[in-house]
Amino acid sequence: ITSPFPPKEISSMGKRITLVAMLFSCSVPMLAQTEAEIRDRIVGTWKLVSTEQTMKDGTIRPYPQFGPHGKGFLMYARDGYMCADLVNPDRPKWAEPYHPSREEGAAAAQGSFAYCGRYEIDAKKGEIVHLPEVAIDPGYVGTRQVRPYTFEDGRLVLSGTETQEPGVAGWKIIWEKAH
Repeated sequence: ITSPFPPKEISSMGKRITLVAMLFSCSVPMLAQTEAEIRDRIVGTWKLVSTEQTMKDGTIRPYPQFGPHGKGFLMYARDGYMCADLVNPDRPKWAEPYHPSREEGAAAAQGSFAYCGRYEIDAKKGEIVHLPEVAIDPGYVGTRQVRPYTFEDGRLVLSGTETQEPGVAGWKIIWEKAH
């Protein structure tokens, strides 16, 4: 059998195939992480880097609720509990501390979101599932909040395409470990 490729091209193709095989074999262990390995990576306190929504027209914007300067923390404990708290730091301050007006209280609530409860890891699906037991939104309590995850450059990226917001096609929230 004669090859349609000159010997030099065959050698070059062989090197490329070997390189691809080596890269694949190096990435397989990362893909096959166990629940315990994922838990070891996520346990601790994460600080919000950014939030974004991808609109159906392809544009990207920060979550309007948290604004372009959103702040927050996400905490995972080894015992299977978690808390998330995100806020818009540009919310107006209350004129009288500890006694907000009805409008000030509403604005504060609209610019924040928090919940806590248990969490589960599904390493095969690449998902962390949050199970809120308390939340600012009473409708969140008792739900299953599926968070597809990846790790990129040491950051935890939660993202997905399931959303009930009109005009929104997807979402992404990026966290980095707090130090």
